[in-house]
Amino acid sequence: MSEPKNSFRDYISKEELQDLKKPNNVLAWYLLLKNWVMAVALLSLVAVYPNIFTVIFSIVLLGGVQMAMGAFLHDCSHRAMFSNQKLNDVLGHWLGGMPVLVPMSFYRPYHFAHHTAKTEDEDPDVQNIKSYPVTKSSMARKVMRDLSGLSGLKSTVGVFLYVLTGRIGNSGAMGIKKDKAISRSEIMKTSFVNYRDAFFLHGAILLLLAQLGHLELYGLWWAAMIFAQPLILRVRQIGEHGAMPELFHEDVRLTTRTTLASWWEKFLFGPNFINYHHEHHLAATIPSYNLPKLNNMLQKRGYFDGYEQALVKGGYMEVLRIASSKAA
Repeated sequence: MSEPKNSFRDYISKEELQDLKKPNNVLAWYLLLKNWVMAVALLSLVAVYPNIFTVIFSIVLLGGVQMAMGAFLHDCSHRAMFSNQKLNDVLGHWLGGMPVLVPMSFYRPYHFAHHTAKTEDEDPDVQNIKSYPVTKSSMARKVMRDLSGLSGLKSTVGVFLYVLTGRIGNSGAMGIKKDKAISRSEIMKTSFVNYRDAFFLHGAILLLLAQLGHLELYGLWWAAMIFAQPLILRVRQIGEHGAMPELFHEDVRLTTRTTLASWWEKFLFGPNFINYHHEHHLAATIPSYNLPKLNNMLQKRGYFDGYEQALVKGGYMEVLRIASSKAA
């Protein structure tokens, strides 16, 4: 009997891998425009039909839009969305990161630290998933904190104090390596640039809404950031690395999960193909819109055989069941 294959490169040829890494600018622009068109549509819905039902509906779905913009920032941080690297940097920053107050200059080194981490202390994301699985009662408490706005208020304060200033620290997981020294002058310079960009973009949106006579719609964006985004982010993070056999291991099948989701789950928790997180960790420079093709190839060739924990076919509700399976 032959030895089992251990590396995903045993399942994918160099030529296939190079083909998967090729950006498609048409698809990239489509994903970007879809995010913003959906945001405008949801705000317009409340402007035309202002009632409690449209407000709640829009807040929930705007949380999904914010996740999609974060996913767009994520792909651009790897310079994998567009073939033009300047477009990745500029559009990822202004139209992906700044709407959710996460500048590219902060996100890229933070996220690369996650990809290159070899120990728990080096990974800025590990605190989000290290406690899973938890009990059902613990999961219920976490969900209630998210929906009540407590998690959102905490993370928002963290964004203003740490992310936009470039400080050492975190707001949830938004932190850089703790042993990296940052001078006071660097913090002041970074704060000026990031706050300037945030005020410019959000100020432009405020001015536009004021001209249209609907300044109140801006509050929906923040309501989504505080009340919808935290739970959506939690579910996505659990889906990526939560309740896996190992926190760190050479075999990604033991640490990282892809979740095959339904259409509504994709909109909220896995937009822009970010639910194909296992494939992303195998080859981070493959554009997200090519990851489903890689997943299909790996499934057909037996890559996931015996590693079913790395490919959940029951969607994010199955992921939550796994993550809350600890005995009381």
